[in-house]
Amino acid sequence: MSGAAAVVNLKTFKELLITRRGALLIIQFNRPQLQNALRRRTIYELLRALDLANTDSQISVVVLTGDDVAFTAGNDLSDLLAMQRKSGDEALDVHFKASNFVMTSLVKKMLLNRKVLISLVRGNCIGLGVIIAMLCDIVYATDSARFWTPFSQLGLCAEGGASWMLPQILGRSKASEMLLFGEHLDAQAALQHGMIAGLVSNVEEFWQRMEQHAKLPSVSLMATKRLLLQPWRQQLLDTLNVEGAELEKLRAGPTYRSQILAFARRKKISSKL
Repeated sequence: MSGAAAVVNLKTFKELLITRRGALLIIQFNRPQLQNALRRRTIYELLRALDLANTDSQISVVVLTGDDVAFTAGNDLSDLLAMQRKSGDEALDVHFKASNFVMTSLVKKMLLNRKVLISLVRGNCIGLGVIIAMLCDIVYATDSARFWTPFSQLGLCAEGGASWMLPQILGRSKASEMLLFGEHLDAQAALQHGMIAGLVSNVEEFWQRMEQHAKLPSVSLMATKRLLLQPWRQQLLDTLNVEGAELEKLRAGPTYRSQILAFARRKKISSKL
């Protein structure tokens, strides 16, 4: 980002970089050593950053992004291994039980945010990262972007409203391929299927363009956003409840625990997809 950008509240955000460029707010996941994987603290910081944007009358556009390597690698599964070693299976059970609440809070926070939400995806965008990107009003990506939803590999089902949202965006067949089998989608395929609005070749030019968009009348932007979201919001919330019930069943069974811990151990050995 250019030197003209001013960093806001660096001391209070440890796992996000918050940058203000006029009426544009940039929220950048900032755990590069783990491909910007999201632990609970990261998500709580994101909720707070979205609140900051929502209540600031001078902000009209918010961009969520990562770095050149990853938008985000999704949930930080290394936390699960550390938790099991330190506190045993009971601590894992408590963690799993809270998962639906955390997911619901995040989806609702994004759906109810009044400002225009944009995602710029560079590199890997995995699991929860795909959900966060798709909950934004507009998605852009660089040619390096790669989308992956390994829910079945984790012993899970679709979450975060993905079982309704992705078929709406991609069509039923391509969405089913991603959600059931965990097939990857590269940037060109994402553009072809309407998952992203466009490819970004020059990131600094992208920021300048977003700054210009952020100067549009905020009341107009917010009114049109409300109209666009109106047919989506209740469907997504209803789907979130149904997915939550299925996830509770899966997390109560033996398959989920064995699958997700095995997956976490594999990811610890290699960070490559």
